[in-house]
Amino acid sequence: MKASLMLRRASWSVVALTAVLLLVFLTTGAPEGGAAQTAGKTLAVVIDAEANRADEAEAIAADLRAIGIDADVRIWEWSALKDSALKGERQMYLTDWGSAYFDPFDLAVPKLRTGDRGNYSHYSNPAFDRAIDAALTTIDPEARRRAYYEAQSILCDDAPWIFGYYLSETEAARAEVTNWQPAMDSRINLHDVGLVRGDTIVVGMKTDKIVTLDPAMHRERDTETVIRNMFDGLVTRTWDGKVVPEIAESWTTPADNVYVFKIRKGIKFHNGEELDADDVVFTFERILKEGAIAGRSSPRASLLGPVEKVEKIDKYTVRFTLSSPFPVFLQALVQTQVVPKDYIQRVGDEEFARNPVGCGPFKYVGGRLDDQILMERFDDYYGGSPDLPPVGPAKVKRVIFRMMPDPTVRITALKAGEVQIVQQVPPDLAANLRRDKNVQVKAVEGTRVYCVELNCAKPPFDDVRVRKAMNYAVNWDRILQTIYGGTATRLATAFLPSGFGFNPDLKPYPYDPERAKALLSEAGYLVR
Repeated sequence: MKASLMLRRASWSVVALTAVLLLVFLTTGAPEGGAAQTAGKTLAVVIDAEANRADEAEAIAADLRAIGIDADVRIWEWSALKDSALKGERQMYLTDWGSAYFDPFDLAVPKLRTGDRGNYSHYSNPAFDRAIDAALTTIDPEARRRAYYEAQSILCDDAPWIFGYYLSETEAARAEVTNWQPAMDSRINLHDVGLVRGDTIVVGMKTDKIVTLDPAMHRERDTETVIRNMFDGLVTRTWDGKVVPEIAESWTTPADNVYVFKIRKGIKFHNGEELDADDVVFTFERILKEGAIAGRSSPRASLLGPVEKVEKIDKYTVRFTLSSPFPVFLQALVQTQVVPKDYIQRVGDEEFARNPVGCGPFKYVGGRLDDQILMERFDDYYGGSPDLPPVGPAKVKRVIFRMMPDPTVRITALKAGEVQIVQQVPPDLAANLRRDKNVQVKAVEGTRVYCVELNCAKPPFDDVRVRKAMNYAVNWDRILQTIYGGTATRLATAFLPSGFGFNPDLKPYPYDPERAKALLSEAGYLVR
């Protein structure tokens, strides 16, 4: 009798233990084994975003909730969000990335190649890396195109992000502004711009501050807009992306990895010194050598790719030698402005950043990085690129770049005549401005990718089924129409139509919530 009672107690203990284990399994998942880990669980995500894209983040969250995902939105200041993403602490976040290369070299490559500097999603795919490397190491255009097509197909199938869109770059100017055209790379080139009346152009910048006035110490578009009105490069670019000579008179390519540039004679820096080959060599060595700028390294070094050395052949001839062919080398040179060797060596890098001297159409007068930068026309300007008329001194006497991050403030100042040009006009405000006879509004195809990056290194987004589900779940067409008023265009991957090698036949993920739910269910999550 006693033995029988003990047996019954043992049996009940086993049943109780089994029930507890089953309950744990259902609520927390199995300890390992793919979908078994998530069986019966609701997928919960936090969507991180900056304040200026909060509406977009909320719309995405609503789409995810509609299929049973527990989605919340958290608003961040960008620098803090970036730091946290780099550490791998964020699940998913709205971001954008721009390129001024008109080539994936400075867009898809740093954002998605394994371990690259901008790869905040921690994505890694050896097949994608091989395709990208092939595209960057051959000068055969068709071979490069094929490699980029392959890379795009891999991205579309692997879905490392929720692929988004690009926006038209919409800017506005007073009616009295002449010869003004927004640029696809967001640069505002005031050398060519004139006024029917008046002699000063004030630009309302979309940022609260720029980074520096030293051309070698930034990786930021607004900063570059200001700097490139004071400094010129060996080459420059038309508003739609064509590379043309500037300081360089011409160039030859005696080998696939060698470029020889002839420099125009008679170019002067703002302090009266003549520009020659020594200044060009100094400019590039300052960027390429670690710790060359007051003990700091230039953040622009990687933009020059495989440039190995820069040598003076004679006073007006410079040779660049690359460790391997670099098909976007001329685009890279657009990003590098020539600085005066003698002046910098005399006053030092820090003083140069405070009182910059260039050879561009305008010279620095004063200002603060977080307020405004004042420049005056350089009357001894050599004229600029002969491929970009008018050639000669700038049309206006002075320009002011004023920091005005609030779009409403910018537009109000434009309508009042306090500024003559404004950056980044929101779609709702653009429609109103177009009805103002005193204002001209122009738009151009943008070169920034807007997306939702996913942390591919951690659950749940280490599972390609979940990543694909997220792409199917978002109704981008509705979001772009309601928030951006039809000024945005969907993208199938992180490649832009303005860039070389874009595949127009690759279509974006359609809005398909049923397909999204099927993939989530397959991955082991509850769906609605």
